[in-house]
Formats: sequence, C-alpha cells, structure tokens
Amino acid sequence: MMEQQSPEFILEAFADPNSVRDIVRGILHTIFFLRFFPAIPPQTRDVLGLELPYVPEAEIETLIDQRADTLARQLEAERNRPHQHPGSGGSSGRGQVTVQFLEKQRRKKNWYAMRGEDEVCWEVWTLKVTVAEPRTEAERAKVRRASETTLQNTLFKIITLANTHKDHIPPITTSEANPFPYLINVNPHHKVPEAGGWAARMGIY
Repeated sequence: MMEQQSPEFILEAFADPNSVRDIVRGILHTIFFLRFFPAIPPQTRDVLGLELPYVPEAEIETLIDQRADTLARQLEAERNRPHQHPGSGGSSGRGQVTVQFLEKQRRKKNWYAMRGEDEVCWEVWTLKVTVAEPRTEAERAKVRRASETTLQNTLFKIITLANTHKDHIPPITTSEANPFPYLINVNPHHKVPEAGGWAARMGIY
C-alpha cells in the first residue's frame, strides 16, 4: 500500500533587502494563524501597509524570527557574491523557507524496534523568496510596488488554500496545548536569476 503524499502549497514573496525579514515573518505568521489550533487571541502587525495576523506565542515567534534572519543573511551573502551580471539591474538573491506540520503516530512494535512514536508530515508550505536590491529611486519604487502586490496576492492564496484544503488535517487526539508539531527550514537556492528572469517578470528593469 503506497503512503499518501502530504499536500504542498507553493507561495511567492518579493522584497528588497530592508523588507525581506518583515515580509517573510508576516507570511509565516499568516500560515500559523490558520494552522495553529490552540486558542490564542490573534494580533495584527503592519507589513507594507497591510494588516497581517500575528500569532503571539513565544516559541513560534522565536522560531520564525530565527528563520527569517537566517534567510536574510544567506540572501545577503548570495547577492554579494562576485557572479552578478553587468546590466542586471542591481544584485538579487533567491531562497526558500519550508513549513511542515506533523502528526505524532504510534509506531507498531516489531522484532527490530520497540514501540514508540513517529512524526508524519501532513502538510507543507514552501515560500520562495526573491530579493532585489534596487540601485535608483525609480527602481526602489518599482520594487516596493511589486513587493506589495506579491504580498497581497500571497495572503489571499494562503487564506484560499487553508480554507479549501481541510480534509487532510488529522483529528486532534491529544490534550497537549499544540496537537501538531511543526518544522521551519531554510533551504536557499544558490542560482541567481539573470537579467530577463525575475526582473523582467516583475517589470522592474
């Protein structure tokens, strides 16, 4: 019998170096707002003029902050590598953050292993992040508009996906505060898009 693959939802984010942390944090908090089941009163934070939900839970907040900082540092290092192409319209970098929601399942006892628990992934969110560093005021304004539009579209996509795809969510069978463990991983891409790639798609340069 083949194991059913957990659904994966792909999201996009576009930012300049100064806003990438806030945008990534805002998107990740939105995902957890819709998939974190303990009763915690939500709060909101302003990101690029949009009021985004914020989950005021210390462990989640700390982990999201750490991962957003890690991604931002890796993207900065990638942008500063000496492989940028002349005329590419400013340096750029790409990376991704993956959120996995897990379910604890009791492992069957057999001859080679004792009884215990396995953590099985039931949903994945992959956020692909593109960072552009504009060189002029005109480019900065275009990057800002592209960031705002992409963020708004991504938020609508998260809400639609979370509300549409619910049948795969496991039943809550524990009295623990958070019934489903989670992981947030940073996996940056090392290939930087050339001119005519992200820049052309976003209409920046």
